[in-house]
Amino acid sequence: MHPKPERRQLVKTIAKNRHLFFLTLFLLFVGLGSFGTVALANYTTVGISASIVNVRSGPGLSYDIMTQIQGGSSVNVLADKNEWYKVRLSDGRIGWVASWLINNTEIAATSELLATVLVPSANVRQENNEASEVVGTASEGEKFALLYEENGWSQIKYNNKVAWILSELIEISPGSIQLAPETVDTTAVVADDANPKVIITMDGVNVRSGPSTSSDILFIAEKGEEYELISESGDFYKILYEGNKEGYVASWLVETSESLNTPVTASSTTTLAEATIVIDPGHGGEDPGAEGTYIYEKEVTLKTAEAVAEKLRSAGANVILTRTSDVYVTLEDRAEMSNVNDADLFISLHYDSTASGTSATGFTTYYYADADIPLANLVDDHLADTLPLQDNGSKFGDFLVTRENEQPALLLELGYMNNDSDVKTFNSDYYRSLVAESIYQALTEYFQ
Repeated sequence: MHPKPERRQLVKTIAKNRHLFFLTLFLLFVGLGSFGTVALANYTTVGISASIVNVRSGPGLSYDIMTQIQGGSSVNVLADKNEWYKVRLSDGRIGWVASWLINNTEIAATSELLATVLVPSANVRQENNEASEVVGTASEGEKFALLYEENGWSQIKYNNKVAWILSELIEISPGSIQLAPETVDTTAVVADDANPKVIITMDGVNVRSGPSTSSDILFIAEKGEEYELISESGDFYKILYEGNKEGYVASWLVETSESLNTPVTASSTTTLAEATIVIDPGHGGEDPGAEGTYIYEKEVTLKTAEAVAEKLRSAGANVILTRTSDVYVTLEDRAEMSNVNDADLFISLHYDSTASGTSATGFTTYYYADADIPLANLVDDHLADTLPLQDNGSKFGDFLVTRENEQPALLLELGYMNNDSDVKTFNSDYYRSLVAESIYQALTEYFQ
């Protein structure tokens, strides 16, 4: 028996509407999930657990430090974005603090991915290696915000700190550690009136994608328009427009609100986990550097830089490499990367050579600015405690990458390319791991 034509048509209509319903529902969830920032309907007061916490002008390590707040004090959390909290300070100013530095039992930062433990018990470690200290254990079915993956290890947010777990012990899936339902507002955070503003002073001002007149033009701003100020970069201001988009305007074409003149009361990072470090592998591309029996300096500097970067990233630091492959980068551009990113520290890695003879040996730590002498001594002491080569001490050196650097800057010569014994020692993963460990220990002490 076949259904009547009217009934067949009704079935088709119901099926079609059902498909449309589920498609609409799916798009609704996707749309809600696309908000990277959520605002809290009510202020949530949380305490500061670290001894001192930097308050920055935006949600990231590259933003300028506005001020510092002492441990034991409290702040009002207004919103949450990318593991950072937007907070209102006691004087009414708005800033951002790293969520992992706050003792927070009421809200949790959201993450784009979840790590779910697959085994009955999994060790959670301080760093991404089997020899690292176990900071806790995770049970089967536990879920954590996934921050980063590297070399078979996954970085997770564990007890409000950065920690590591073997990737083979977890399942990674889309999702987030959600805020408590009663505190969630799915409205995206927009510019806050308490933040500094830039005011366009003439018609036809270009808003660009980067802090340079050669950067792409995003749109044209007109006289009298106001935008929230995020940070300064050379002669340019980084601004917010259309709620959460970022652009740059030339500082000579705008004025700033009075709140911009609030004095900066801190210029240093409090912990390595919050630091921005620029690591500079010397030479590259058409510039091979010094030549050994069978290797070029540019090859070993890059391998060393990668080892150092991996070690510092495992501690939560924001690490920028001036090059990540065999390319030529000018000395001026290397120093500029440090200046533009407002780095907390710049370290250039090299391997030395002499014009003649093969008796020179060991490593040397160079500084340019007198203010960097204590840092140079600290790094050199840690290298001396660990490396098997001779310590030649810390010395003044007139190198462009440190001379033209506005940030704390060092240049390390880690052995001699024309000394076969040195080369045999330093051209190994083991030596590079010792360099990385020495720098890590020195910077941990430096940023305390």
